[in-house]
Amino acid sequence: MKKIYAPLTVMLFLFLSYSCCEKNKVEGTWELVSATWAYSDTNTVEFPTSEYDRELKMFGKTHVIFIRQDTTNEDLFFSGGGTYKLEGNKYIETLEFSSWRSGIGSISTYECQFRDSMMITTGPLNEKGDKLPGFQLHEEWKRIE
Repeated sequence: MKKIYAPLTVMLFLFLSYSCCEKNKVEGTWELVSATWAYSDTNTVEFPTSEYDRELKMFGKTHVIFIRQDTTNEDLFFSGGGTYKLEGNKYIETLEFSSWRSGIGSISTYECQFRDSMMITTGPLNEKGDKLPGFQLHEEWKRIE
């Protein structure tokens, strides 16, 4: 009987150790490969705006930081960060710091899907999961770890 308990105990320990320390789907470094930001029916911006445009997001267990820059010079388009959480297919981001002051304290919810090494975010969404009028985005991020 003791011979059965020892392997079961080891297997249970390994399972619990792996599951408590497993990275969530979003942890790591991601690079924006394409995006569409629609501010209205007539004002839409496509990413990249030039071959030198680069944006990265880095996710820890609970925090995210992001930066966008023209890599040909020292011009910083924007940067920011804060906390995030994943709830099913919803990604919720709360900005705690930002290069644009009006963004600080904002909470944004997006639909988030993962396919292979890609993360696709769309939104923002309201509390019911419906798209908000006015501004909409569609971003495709590639994991670069």
